[in-house]
Amino acid sequence: MSRSEIELAYGYLRVMDVPVDEVEVLEKQLDEYAKANNLVLLDVRKDQNRLLRLGELGAWLIEKQVQHLIVPSAAHITEHPIAWMLFCEAVYLDARAELHEACPEDDHGK
Repeated sequence: MSRSEIELAYGYLRVMDVPVDEVEVLEKQLDEYAKANNLVLLDVRKDQNRLLRLGELGAWLIEKQVQHLIVPSAAHITEHPIAWMLFCEAVYLDARAELHEACPEDDHGK
């Protein structure tokens, strides 16, 4: 695939206790990242659960045939390194998708 080809992507946000205006900012970051990387952001899954439900995430990724998943940052998903590793496993190994961090140094939502 050449870098000029456009591919489809989905976003994932953890939005428990996140104000609506901040969710909008996060969605905009995901969309801007997608556009800058020749991806089209089709949909953003907003998870309101306190616990990461990796089985549900994996099933959603597989059902949607997600090839690219964009998140704001690792810190947005979890600050726990083992939980992040399990999240990555669900994306990379279970769904065979590519994981993108729109703002790797950012700490929105935490």
